Amino acid sequence: MMKGLTLKRLRKTNFDSLYQKLVIGQSVTEKEYKKLLALAIIFINELDENILKLGYRIIVLYCNQTKDYKPLYDIAINKGLYPIVKVIEKNEKYNWEIEKSFFKLFQSSFGENYKFNEIYLSEQQNDLFNFFNESNEKTVSVIAPTSYGKSELIISTINQRKSGNVCILVPSKALIAQTKRRLIAADIKNMNKIITHPEMYLESDKNITAVLTQERLLRLLRKKIDLKFDIVFIDEAHNLLEKDERSMLLASSISILEKRNTNVKFKFLTPFLVDSTNLSVRYTNYKAEPFKITEYMKTEKIYIYDDKEEKKLKLYDQFMNRFYFTDDSDFVDDIDLIMLKSSKKNIIYLNKPTDLEKFSSEFSLRFTKIKYSKIKKACKNISSMLDPEYLLVNCIERGIIYHHGSVPDNIKMYIEHLYSELDEMKYVVTSSTLLEGVNIPAYSLFLLDNKKGLRKLSPAQFKNLIGRICRFSEVFSPIKGSLKHLEPSIYLIGSNYISSNANLEEFIKDVMKVDKNEKDIPVNVLLKNVEITPENEKQKAIADEFIENFEPGVISNYNKSYAQTLIGKTCFLNNIIEIDIIENEKQMQRILDKNNNITITSTQEIFDFFTKLFLPFIKQTENNLWRLSYLEARNFYKMFLDWRIKSASYREMISSFIGYWNSLVEKGNDTDVYVGRWGDKTKNNGFRQLWTDIKTKTHKERINLAIVRIKEEQDFLDNIFIKYIEVINDLKLIDKDLYERIKYGTNDSSKITLIKNGLSLTLVNLLVKEYQEYLDINNKLNTVFINPTILEKMEENGENEILIYEVKFNIKRH
Repeated sequence: MMKGLTLKRLRKTNFDSLYQKLVIGQSVTEKEYKKLLALAIIFINELDENILKLGYRIIVLYCNQTKDYKPLYDIAINKGLYPIVKVIEKNEKYNWEIEKSFFKLFQSSFGENYKFNEIYLSEQQNDLFNFFNESNEKTVSVIAPTSYGKSELIISTINQRKSGNVCILVPSKALIAQTKRRLIAADIKNMNKIITHPEMYLESDKNITAVLTQERLLRLLRKKIDLKFDIVFIDEAHNLLEKDERSMLLASSISILEKRNTNVKFKFLTPFLVDSTNLSVRYTNYKAEPFKITEYMKTEKIYIYDDKEEKKLKLYDQFMNRFYFTDDSDFVDDIDLIMLKSSKKNIIYLNKPTDLEKFSSEFSLRFTKIKYSKIKKACKNISSMLDPEYLLVNCIERGIIYHHGSVPDNIKMYIEHLYSELDEMKYVVTSSTLLEGVNIPAYSLFLLDNKKGLRKLSPAQFKNLIGRICRFSEVFSPIKGSLKHLEPSIYLIGSNYISSNANLEEFIKDVMKVDKNEKDIPVNVLLKNVEITPENEKQKAIADEFIENFEPGVISNYNKSYAQTLIGKTCFLNNIIEIDIIENEKQMQRILDKNNNITITSTQEIFDFFTKLFLPFIKQTENNLWRLSYLEARNFYKMFLDWRIKSASYREMISSFIGYWNSLVEKGNDTDVYVGRWGDKTKNNGFRQLWTDIKTKTHKERINLAIVRIKEEQDFLDNIFIKYIEVINDLKLIDKDLYERIKYGTNDSSKITLIKNGLSLTLVNLLVKEYQEYLDINNKLNTVFINPTILEKMEENGENEILIYEVKFNIKRH
């Protein structure tokens, strides 16, 4: 029996010489085009999935080069790629030669069955929606690329729900806001309240929809020991496979949720995964029924360019696993390449926020200011909220935004909106924050680094980044869509920001060769498929200890320790992982017993009590908390808490930072200041560059340092230090007024309700002061209704557009 064709066999033929001309866009004769089309038809009828995809790739490239879309139309009809079919039919530039045979008309009208909310679904998209609707009572895993409508799956499930609590677990605060906005826009009839904050939930609430990170979910479960969920969506579920603290918390949450409700149905959503059994968490019994999208609609063109070595642009073909030199090699540098190869909207990826800002600054120098009123207004808005010297303002003036974890949250939301709405905004320079579900339009991707954190981007992470460009909503848009977007362009650039020993060719083969045998690499000790070894045994013991002390009974036959003291139990419930609780709880309890009659009424007393009760027991590897052993560090964070209590604005905090740094220089004091990852020098025999000499920085550099440090210190207080304040509060040792002011920046119950509903403190202060009549606040139910007419009034009053946009983000229109 004759063997089927494979890429391995095809690579040994002379097919490559003909195919190369098509891929790099060299002149191809009519006779050669005919040969290629004949081969494509043969490939499409082969059994090997990769050969079939190669046949489709040839047809897409042929059609876009010749503008003859008949072959693509035929293939799209036969393969159920109805979005492509309908674009060709409805656009005269594509369909002028499509024959109107009975079969074509029948197939075309059959495609109308795939219409959903004014868009057309592909056959597998439609199958996915049907699978999901039929699997309401099952745990499932959906492996589908970006653009396949995972948000619509969530909305349709909530729409169909008759009763029961739903939780949507997302990996970041930014995605809480984005998911909430989509739920509001969907106008779901039976959804009374969207809970985004643990304190929003009340015992009387029924049929709730909660959108939370795993940290917020655990805080909610801690406070409400009887709360259970019926359906739980886990967005970006591949995060479960990692071994970092947040991935383990996610797995812990899943085991606790199933313990509380053995009938809970999990819905795992991820753009990539090889084996769904890798999502099975220890101490659970669910089995996820998988649905995997295997359709191939976009066929990427991947280029590499090494600015440090040969300075030639090469195209890597993921099917032939070969590099082809293009005719384009005349680039001054990496920025010149980006400018010449840009689309209307572009993503530029860097790994480190420090590199990202440095590149954005250099990149912006190549552009002149855009004289467009909306951009001028945007710059004015950001300047008035932060500072005119903020580097981001300089970039926006030139059509560039940058996006990383240390950009203030409401600014980040606003600039994503600017970039999406304004044609003049052409570039977003971003870190891996974009990997986690942020949706913005883009047609080309430039990678100036091939790492995420300390490791190289995995094949899955690389493909996830690629999935962020040429999303279906852009490819098939009736206004801006183009079938040319079926060939997204990706450029991997050997820039100054990439490791000097990086081998770009080997990296790109590793992540993109289509017939490479891919497998998941689960390393989370709380997954069933991860083997427990002497190396990870201790990590699993710590994880088990947390789960069983948080929710006794999750682990059957648990034979290790439970906390015996009040302080020990309270620490476990607040996810205090920086202390070995079992080992130290008795000593901590003795300290607590000596101080159990106090009431803390000031930030100074908080730090004094923290130093006494917690600090001696914190592991020295916990650098951020261990810094609090220094009086200067405690005074610094006391100042931060005081700012929060006073409800200080960003501008006021920036001014305080600059004033303090300037005073160090003026008084001739030590001008080395701790700036974390923004540092450029070491200190105290350390090996990490966490410090900088502030006197060597210009005023503009100090402003930008102040902005990123304020955001990072706020995150430290909100994500780490607040847990210790929660413990103190649970022990009833802190004044209620002080606790609320630290947690929310106010003790006003209406303002607190607004904050719990996801509004920033700056906006809340404005709304309560100036727009009270547009607010319907129910402090008992923790609900808020904002009258949509508020938007006109805010615009009429000339309020900052950032705040107007934030209100718009949170308004239910009906």
